[in-house]
Amino acid sequence: MKLGKATVCVGPYRSSLKSMRLNTMFPESCVVRKLVLTRDGSFGSFAATDILKATIAIIYRQRLGQEETESLANRYLHTQEQKVRLGFEFPQRRDSFTIGRLAAKLALECHLDDVLPNDVAIGSGVFHQPIIMGASVRCCELGVSISHSDQICVAVIHHKGHPIGVDVENLAEADVVSVLSDVNARLRQQFFKLSLNEYEAASILWVGRESLGKVLTTGMTVPLKLYEPTSVSEVEAGFKLSYKTFTQYQTQVMAIDKAWLAMTFPAQTKIDFGWLRGT
Repeated sequence: MKLGKATVCVGPYRSSLKSMRLNTMFPESCVVRKLVLTRDGSFGSFAATDILKATIAIIYRQRLGQEETESLANRYLHTQEQKVRLGFEFPQRRDSFTIGRLAAKLALECHLDDVLPNDVAIGSGVFHQPIIMGASVRCCELGVSISHSDQICVAVIHHKGHPIGVDVENLAEADVVSVLSDVNARLRQQFFKLSLNEYEAASILWVGRESLGKVLTTGMTVPLKLYEPTSVSEVEAGFKLSYKTFTQYQTQVMAIDKAWLAMTFPAQTKIDFGWLRGT
């Protein structure tokens, strides 16, 4: 199955025929996929079948025309979201908001096959984090993380009992020095051993920090030194960051269509990202 050319909705748990029919209508600029999550360790009061579910949607913005965007917005966005997006003064801000909400709705439609996306609104919390607002009880169990760069928008729907934060960036060369300015020699040596140049190292650190900040709901409002990883290692689809301050989390960072995609999630969880290679 070739991804990035056509939208698919597949995964470890079954989709309804309705959902599958809708997925065939998605534009070629989108990929939607149910993620395979496995975990070692305790689930607390939850069962694995309750919380080990997540769905990712990727929109390649350069492949999505304005007419197609408007058509999807009219189909997928809640009236409240439509009101918000049409209230933006600047087209760039309006487009980013629209694409982000569309990615979230595409992921939600694949994740819950009995919920109409335009019946659900993605609002904002007190820390400007996206939150799902809908009448469905099943929606109340879910969290969402959204990120976008100039080229790509990514959204992940997950169970609140298993937090996930996502970030996608295309770091500017001018930001490399500032990102690496306080990185210790030990971590620099680890990047060197992985044959990563300064731009790649800075990009991995930056998207990792952003995705970790989203899981913690702190963003970049705390000293960045707290987000510094203790180790970086190579994994199947990219690189893994581990932390001293936040040992309960890990971040995996992957190259995707000239950008870097980071996902932070519980340290004992495994997610199959092999399908991302070549997207």
